Amino acid sequence: MANSQRAGRNNALLIVTALFVMAWATTASAGEATTSPDEAYLDALRGTWDMAGSFGGTPVRYNAEGQRVLQGGFLRLHMIDATSPPQYEADVFIGFDHKANDYVAHWLDRFGAAGARVVARGVREGQRLVLTFPYAEGAFRDTFNWQPTTQSWSLLLESQAVDGTWSTFASYTLTRRAKH
Repeated sequence: MANSQRAGRNNALLIVTALFVMAWATTASAGEATTSPDEAYLDALRGTWDMAGSFGGTPVRYNAEGQRVLQGGFLRLHMIDATSPPQYEADVFIGFDHKANDYVAHWLDRFGAAGARVVARGVREGQRLVLTFPYAEGAFRDTFNWQPTTQSWSLLLESQAVDGTWSTFASYTLTRRAKH
């Protein structure tokens, strides 16, 4: 075998080995990300939920489903009004930024693009995640509380007045839907 052929094979072997190592490293880091406490916290929202609560003092009920999307980069919580026809529908995308050590969220709903311009940032302490959406008209604060003993969530949405005070906008309890 000629030296040029041997060199070509060695280069090809080196490239294949480098690609294998890169693929393994990417898989290993993705596996580590899904097992971090912050990712595990989000994973607790996976599944099908009954979501009951109040909006402006009026009782409301939604069907909700949490699932990993975009190759696991975000948890999407899809909510749709249980009435027919539905009056409200939203997707909330929540992800953890390992570099910045915080959460980001996008709330997309039936009201369209105007309300989707703002990205929330948040921090988690224990089982409580507080996300703040800095809207120009006044901030919104979404507080997720995970109750591991009951395998349920509470979600409190608050709006901030011009004077800086917070008031309840909506509150919900999410309980796992029984499997049939």
